[in-house]
Amino acid sequence: MAADIDAVVAALRVVLDEAQKSDEPFWKVESANRWIGQLPRSWSRRWRKLVLKGDAGGEARREEFVAHVRATVAFLEMNRLQKPASRKWWPLRRRGPVVPAGANPTVANAPSPARPVNLLRVRKPLPGLH
Repeated sequence: MAADIDAVVAALRVVLDEAQKSDEPFWKVESANRWIGQLPRSWSRRWRKLVLKGDAGGEARREEFVAHVRATVAFLEMNRLQKPASRKWWPLRRRGPVVPAGANPTVANAPSPARPVNLLRVRKPLPGLH
């Protein structure tokens, strides 16, 4: 994921450089938004605030465009090192105890004395049948 963010940062730097060298008063916001759309999981809420909003013609003033792209590059550079928190959709259950590396497996596989008993699965004698 960091490689994808690095590629988007590099593309945004090129767009920023071109916008800073230009004398045009307005820039198309699509020139930056297409690269922001390449970010991983861009369809989710994670990157939606980075998208630059333009006027009815899809343009923004050059000063606003440059400031927004600079802020986007700075934000991506700072967050590139942070791993996003993964959400668990269900708790993962393990069938057996975890054996640490180098531990004796016979001791680790021994049942613990404080293990709770599922009372719903205990077999009870049927009345009248012994």
